[in-house]
Amino acid sequence: MTYAYQSIPNERTAMARVDGVNASYKDLANVCSNVRGRNAEKALEFLNEAARGDRPIRLYKFNKHRGHVGRIGGVKGGWPVKSCKIVRDVLANAIANAESKGMGACKIAHIQANKKLVYGRMSAKGRRTRQDLETAFVEIVLKEIAGQEKKAEEKKMENKSVSTPKAETKPSTPAPKTEEKKSEVKPSSGAPAKPVAAPAQAKS
Repeated sequence: MTYAYQSIPNERTAMARVDGVNASYKDLANVCSNVRGRNAEKALEFLNEAARGDRPIRLYKFNKHRGHVGRIGGVKGGWPVKSCKIVRDVLANAIANAESKGMGACKIAHIQANKKLVYGRMSAKGRRTRQDLETAFVEIVLKEIAGQEKKAEEKKMENKSVSTPKAETKPSTPAPKTEEKKSEVKPSSGAPAKPVAAPAQAKS
């Protein structure tokens, strides 16, 4: 699958994409506009709050007849929870791909959402009016922030040192001393044993 992003040679990137999503491509495009160029981790936190409905999304385009929201400065906004969940899942996948490549802190270099395939459908209750099913796609490209390469390598080396602990060297115990047994000279079986002479007593 080709992405609408031209990477520079020797540039470390991580990508993620989803196709055929049953969601409004207009809402997806507005959600993408709110996180474009941000730090990946901060953008993920933003989308988590928006997916819970705690934070409104600013509507940069496709905002005709939409209301103004005071929490974002009185500009036009809304709560497209379904689209926020889709973009959040794709971003989480891209972050996981970046971690598997050993990349450091990343930012969103490219994010895009647009219309994909359109399936012909008929209206309900036997009406002969056409009601198409429009699908959309979302693609995200993360780029490593300059100056984070060395930090990522140092973190990788620390993880390796923690996972492989050094073998403990036990103190060497001295070998037990072997006592030498004195060999007793036994008389041969063939030769008779010599009688032992008693000591002479002194006469008074």
